[in-house]
Amino acid sequence: MILGNGLLNPDALLAKLREQVERDRVTEKPARIHMPNNEFVLAAISVALVTAVSFLVEPFTGYLSIALLYLLLVVAVGLKLQRGPVLTVAAASALLWNVLFIPPRFTIYIEKFEDAMMFATFFVVALAMGHLTSRLRRSEIAERQRERRTAALYELAHQAAFATDLSTGLQAAVSLIESIFGARAALLLRLKDHTLANVPHPASSLALSEKEKGVAAGAFSRRMPAGKFTDTLPESEALHVPLQGRTAVMGVLSIFPPTGRSFDLAERDLLEAFAVLIGLVLEKDHIIEAFKHAEILEASEHLRRALLESVSHELKTPLAAVQAGADALANQIGDDEIKQATIREIQLAVRRLHRVINNLLDMTRIESGVIQTKLDWCDVGELIQAAIDLAGESVGENPIVMETDPSLPMVRVDQALLEQCLCNLLLNSASNSQPGTRITIRGQVTEDRLILSVLDEGRGIPKADLPHIFEMFYRGSEAPRGGTGLGLAIVDGFVRAHGGSARAANRDGRGAEFVMTIPVETLRSDMMESLT
Repeated sequence: MILGNGLLNPDALLAKLREQVERDRVTEKPARIHMPNNEFVLAAISVALVTAVSFLVEPFTGYLSIALLYLLLVVAVGLKLQRGPVLTVAAASALLWNVLFIPPRFTIYIEKFEDAMMFATFFVVALAMGHLTSRLRRSEIAERQRERRTAALYELAHQAAFATDLSTGLQAAVSLIESIFGARAALLLRLKDHTLANVPHPASSLALSEKEKGVAAGAFSRRMPAGKFTDTLPESEALHVPLQGRTAVMGVLSIFPPTGRSFDLAERDLLEAFAVLIGLVLEKDHIIEAFKHAEILEASEHLRRALLESVSHELKTPLAAVQAGADALANQIGDDEIKQATIREIQLAVRRLHRVINNLLDMTRIESGVIQTKLDWCDVGELIQAAIDLAGESVGENPIVMETDPSLPMVRVDQALLEQCLCNLLLNSASNSQPGTRITIRGQVTEDRLILSVLDEGRGIPKADLPHIFEMFYRGSEAPRGGTGLGLAIVDGFVRAHGGSARAANRDGRGAEFVMTIPVETLRSDMMESLT
């Protein structure tokens, strides 16, 4: 059927293809049912009937015309029977024509030379025609099977493509398999953890036993057909074919043929093609779902970053006002120790909240990839001292020891970012150490690399936490209450912005060690003197 725009109507074409599939299935049944022995019997009966007719017409036509009847018989059986019976009919026809009709009758002897030539020609022509008609029939059957395969695959692709959802498409696929192969089918799909489901999909028409589920699991893991009609567990009741996609196996198609029915090679190839097409449909649906999930995560992450940035900026203004008010109150109160202690608590809480807001803003900058290092020459000792001053009273009662060589060269880094990194490491060490224990900061430059280390004498880091210690919002299993889990993540982000790396480890004795390694340009003191 042609539509107004000149395109084929898919529904009409699908109906025609379905009718063609049914016709092919009906016409191919005799070829599958008849055994060679039955065909030989049919050939013998055909030769006997033609011989009887030849005895009736021979007085009117002569014995030479009888050869044409036998040739017609060879052509006729060649269109219906296999090669063996056809060649047998050709040979028997030649011999019967010679024995029963060519003078002298009832002998294989031929008197006339022209009769001998006629017999030889008839024998060769009969064999050749029988061979050619058999080849023609096999080609016709093969073409019919190809048409059937193409039509079936087209119908499956059509139903899967126009299905409203995945379940509807799988239901259509199972129904099509049942209609073409006359067998019940079950679909076991891959789960999110990449294992095979133990329960068939609701579209299935076959309930699998535990044994058959085990065979299906084997076909899924080995990516090869298993079960009936295969070399792997052929005693099984069902044939299990993996649903192979482009990159992974998406499940298993299980087929339970009727009793006494077997699948030939062409049908197995068609089943495997069905399985591949279903696997591609499942893989496409999986990819679409993954893209949707990624889009949702991206939108959610964008909203989260925007919300954090907005809230953080909005909080900084009132916090500055609170801090200024607390400082003014501290100056007005005078020497009242109780009131001064209260003001100090307020100031400490404001600084802590200010630090949390800055951490949120820094983490937002790291995630959005907008951090641009502003490199400038700085002294390593001054860098460390500035970080200690930035930590201030938040370190508490833990003494800080700085171990650096005064002769260290100048390095070219973003001093503000590294000060924040050292400050975060100091605060982390102080919160995980007992009051009074020492915190050591070491700085050295080796082979154009700046190495900054913070060592404490605390309880150390549990082995289970070490691989995740620099992850965002991650808090160790023994971490003290409070905190956001962003401090170490910010350290890692700022160090990576310099092209370096950060690592954490437990010390041999007691405590933890955090090391930042950053590639830098160096400027020796003698070079500075020459420049000046």
